[in-house]
Amino acid sequence: MTSEITQISNLLKHERYHRDTAQWDLCRAAYHPDADQTYIDVSWFRGTIDAFLTQSAKIHPGGINVIHSSFDPVDIKIVGTRATSEAFCLITSNITIAGSDYELASYMRLISRLHKLKLSGLDSDSLSDSGAVWRIVRLEAIYVRDRLVSAFPGADSGSQLVLGGACMYPRAYRNMAFVMLNRGLAPRVDLPHEDDQVSVRRVLDGGAAFLNGKNDGV
Repeated sequence: MTSEITQISNLLKHERYHRDTAQWDLCRAAYHPDADQTYIDVSWFRGTIDAFLTQSAKIHPGGINVIHSSFDPVDIKIVGTRATSEAFCLITSNITIAGSDYELASYMRLISRLHKLKLSGLDSDSLSDSGAVWRIVRLEAIYVRDRLVSAFPGADSGSQLVLGGACMYPRAYRNMAFVMLNRGLAPRVDLPHEDDQVSVRRVLDGGAAFLNGKNDGV
């Protein structure tokens, strides 16, 4: 069981690193080979991994901006060929608004679902004791809190910001919504967040149902 947990943890960490560094093919390899068996549910996107990576490549065509740090999948549960993972994560990114530079920091819980599959053409180091490999089938987030600060210490430019349409978003991710709106993205107003425990429970209960085989979907 320990080796399985280690393999899952390494897979999830490498997936985030490859996403942050725009290594899209390596990021894709962490997921189920059939895109129809995958589902990504995050602030600005709902859909398959292939569509997610296509859109991500358009938003971040090169270089590093978004960074997932402090990501440690500590709560990994395995039942047969299914697994779930929960991890706290800090996501940071930079944005320039009205000529001033800011850093957005978003704290969240990342929830993953995985299947163990038998795939051909893999090296032995990536295989479990059963000769199978773990692949991600679902990724979703629960938002905790965020902040938007000037990139220059002592700069008093925060008063220049007008939240505008971001005021309608929950406090847990209002700053993130403000940044995304300024990037031309449209985050949802009904994302799971810690101030709405019904939404949190819905995500966690969905993972538990998947783990116990009560949910055949992703």
